[in-house]
Amino acid sequence: MALTLPRAVNRALLSTCNVVYRASGGLLGANWFGQPILLLTTVGRKSGRLRVSGLVFLRDGDRYVVVASDNGARRNPGWYYNLLATGSGTVRYRHEVFRVAAVEAQGPERARLWPLLLEVYGGYDRHEALAGRRLPVVVLTPEDRTRS
Repeated sequence: MALTLPRAVNRALLSTCNVVYRASGGLLGANWFGQPILLLTTVGRKSGRLRVSGLVFLRDGDRYVVVASDNGARRNPGWYYNLLATGSGTVRYRHEVFRVAAVEAQGPERARLWPLLLEVYGGYDRHEALAGRRLPVVVLTPEDRTRS
């Protein structure tokens, strides 16, 4: 059974998770209730400030696949709009930090990825129903890799 928390609680937990994740080099926080977590940093399209989001992900070869769920909110999360504006971001997974190119999966590719994402986190179907929108699936392709 997938765990769904109230949005405010989820945001507070994720914010704490981000701090712990970075401080421990991913030893703590890279796995949340059995789901793998990465930290995605985007540049705010309006503010220009760096924004960090902890996201459940699926590995698809060397790519990372995330869902713009925002816990079932009616709007897509801010990180999604930031990625659309720039087409790129930075991922931290455990000790690795790397730039990624971001593209929204469409058509057959989205259809192939969706059931795989549900295996990682079955709550996405419920989030989609709550949101009343089709949740965007975003593919993050690494451009370079470094260790921190």
